Amino acid sequence: MSHRTVREPTDEELEELKRMKRQEVGRVAVRAHIVLLSSRGYSASQIAKIHDVTGPMVYKWFDRFDEEGPSGLYDRDRDGRPKKITDEVEEEIERLLEGDPTEEGENATRWTTDRIAEYLDRELDVDVHPETVRDALDRLEYSWTRPRRELPPTDPEAYRKRLAAIVEAVAEANEETSVLVEDETILKRFPPLRRMWQPVGEQRAARVPEENDDFTLYGTLDLTSGQTYIEAFEKGRSDYTIEYLESLLEETAGKVLLIWDQATWHTSGQVAEWLDGADRIETCLLPVRSPEANPMEDLWRELKEQVAACLERSLDALLESCQKYFEALSPEQSLRTAGLYLN
Repeated sequence: MSHRTVREPTDEELEELKRMKRQEVGRVAVRAHIVLLSSRGYSASQIAKIHDVTGPMVYKWFDRFDEEGPSGLYDRDRDGRPKKITDEVEEEIERLLEGDPTEEGENATRWTTDRIAEYLDRELDVDVHPETVRDALDRLEYSWTRPRRELPPTDPEAYRKRLAAIVEAVAEANEETSVLVEDETILKRFPPLRRMWQPVGEQRAARVPEENDDFTLYGTLDLTSGQTYIEAFEKGRSDYTIEYLESLLEETAGKVLLIWDQATWHTSGQVAEWLDGADRIETCLLPVRSPEANPMEDLWRELKEQVAACLERSLDALLESCQKYFEALSPEQSLRTAGLYLN
C-alpha cells in the first residue's frame, strides 16, 4: 500500500537538509531528519516512531517543507504580540495527549482543554485560554472522539500454532466432512445506536425499555456450502451448548469438524464428556481472544446492523427478525459477508 511522503527534494535542498540535520538546534535538526527520512521512503508512522512524535506532527513538517522548502522548517518570525501556543508548546501538548493525565500527577483520566491550559500555566508558565488550546488541537488535527477497546495481547506463537493446527485439520478433512465455524452472540432489547438519516439539527429518540432483556443466538456457518444454522437460548451455557450440538448433528450428515472459541460453555467438563461420546463430531479451538479469526463474527455484526439497531422492540419480535434475516440469506451471501466467497 502506498503512503504519503514529501515531494522529491532538489539536489540543493537535499544538501541543505543534511546540513540542517548536522548543525541546527535540536528541534530544527529533527524536522530536517523527518523530511530526509520521508524522501527515502519511510512512512509517517515509521518516522513518528523513530522520533517519538505523533503522526499529525510529522505531516505538519511534510506540509511546511512541500510549501516552503528547507526554510519552512525553522520557527517562524513573530510580528506584534508573540504567539502563546508556539511550535514547542504544540509539541508539549502532543506529548501530553500521547500519555494519560495520571502520568503527570493529575487526578483524572482524560486531557480536557481546561486541564491542558492549567498544566501549561503551571508547568510552562504559558497562560492561555482553553479555547486557545482547542484552536491548537484543531491545527494539530485532534478531535474529541471515543477511544476504541483493545483486547489484551495474545502470545503470537501460540496464536500461530493454533491457527496452523486448524488449517491442517481442515486440509485433512474429506469431502463428506462438514467444516463448520460456530459462535454465539447476545441480542438485547436495548438497541445499539447506529447512524441513520434524520432531519438536520434533530435526533430521533430510540426508546429505552424498562428491562433490558436479552437472548443468546447460537450459530454456525458451513465454510464450504455457506449454509447457516441458528438457534436461540436463554444464555451461553453448557447444557444449551449440548442441546444445540444435538440439533446441529440432526441437520448434517457424516462427520463434522467444528471450529469454535474457548468460551467456558465450549470447554467445560460437561461438554467435553458429551463430545467424547459423539463420534461424528471433532472440535478445534480457536486462539484465545481472537474474534477476527471467526467468520461468524462478521455475520453477527451484519445481523445487528440490519435488524437490531436503533429500534426497541420485544424479544419475540427481535428473534423473529433474526430468523427472517438468516432465512433470506443465501449461501453465497453468507460466504461473501464472512469474507470467504471466491468468485
